[in-house]
Amino acid sequence: MQIILYLIIGVAIGMSFPIQASLNVRLSFHAKTPLTASFIAFLSGLIILLILNLIIDPAGISTRIDFSYPLYVFIGGGIAGLSFNVINIVLFAKLGASMTTLLTITGQMIVGILIDHFGWFGVPPQIMSATRVLGGIVMIFAIFLAQFNKKNDMAVTSSSVKKQDGKFIWGIVGVLAGFLAPLQTAINGKLSVATGSFLGSAFISFFVGTVLLAVLLLITQRGIEIPRYDKHTQQRIPLWTYIGGVCSVLIVTGNIILLPVLGSILTVMIFLLGQMIMAILVDQFGLFSLQKRKIDARKIITIVLMIIGIILVKF
Repeated sequence: MQIILYLIIGVAIGMSFPIQASLNVRLSFHAKTPLTASFIAFLSGLIILLILNLIIDPAGISTRIDFSYPLYVFIGGGIAGLSFNVINIVLFAKLGASMTTLLTITGQMIVGILIDHFGWFGVPPQIMSATRVLGGIVMIFAIFLAQFNKKNDMAVTSSSVKKQDGKFIWGIVGVLAGFLAPLQTAINGKLSVATGSFLGSAFISFFVGTVLLAVLLLITQRGIEIPRYDKHTQQRIPLWTYIGGVCSVLIVTGNIILLPVLGSILTVMIFLLGQMIMAILVDQFGLFSLQKRKIDARKIITIVLMIIGIILVKF
C-alpha cells in the first residue's frame, strides 16, 4: 500500500514538468537568451530552498554536512542538471522537440536500468531482468507514439533533421544528454546522505546550478539582465511568470525522496507518466493560454502503454 502512495506522489510531481516548461518558455520569450530563464528558475528555487532549510532544518546546510564525501557528490548533481538543460536547448534547435524528447528519454531509460542493476551511488540494486528491460522499451514506444502524433509533425521533423549536418552525431549527443538526468538524481540522493537532509541536498544542487548559470551569462552576455517588461506591449511581466523555480524544487526534492524507494528507472517512468497526464490536461482545457486540443485515442493508448511499462518494471 505504501508503494502505491509513493507512485501517486511521483505522478503528482511529474505533473509539474509541463507547468515548469510553460513558465520557462514564456520567460524565455521576454529574455535575451534561454539561459536567463534557466537562471531565474534556479535562483527562485534557491531562495525558496534557503527559506525552507532555515525554517525546517538549518543543520542540513551547515553543521551536519559530512565533507568527507568526494567532491563530485556536492557539485555533480548541479552540473548534471544544468548541462542537461543547456544541451536540450541546443538539441531543440538542431533536431526539433519530438526527436530531442525521444532521444533523451531513451538515454534516461538506459542509465536508469544500469543504475538500478549495479546499485551505483548507493541506490538499492535491482537486478536487470527481461521484464524490466521490456518495461523500458514499452515506455520508449509510448513516448514515440506521443511525440510523433501527426504525419505532418513527422514530415517536418524529418525534413528539418535532414538539413542538419552531422545529424547522427547530434543523435548520439541526445542519448548521452539523457544519461545526465538519472545521474543528477542518483548523485543528489547520495548528497542527501552527506547532508542528512533532502532539503539540504536540493539547496546545494540549486546553489551549484545558479552559480554556474551566472558565470555562463557573465561570459556570454557580459551581464545578467532580468526582464521586467514585455518587449512588445511594454507592460510589466506578471510575477507568476518568475516562479518556475517552485516546480524545479518539487522535481528535484521529489527525485531525492523517491529514488531510494522506487529506484532510478521507476522514478523516471513515474515522472514521465505524470508529465503526460498534465500535458493532456493542458491540451484538453487550454491551460496557460494554450490552444485547446481534445483527448483522442492516441493519447489514451499512450497513457495505457506507459502504465503497462511501469507495471512490468515494478511488478
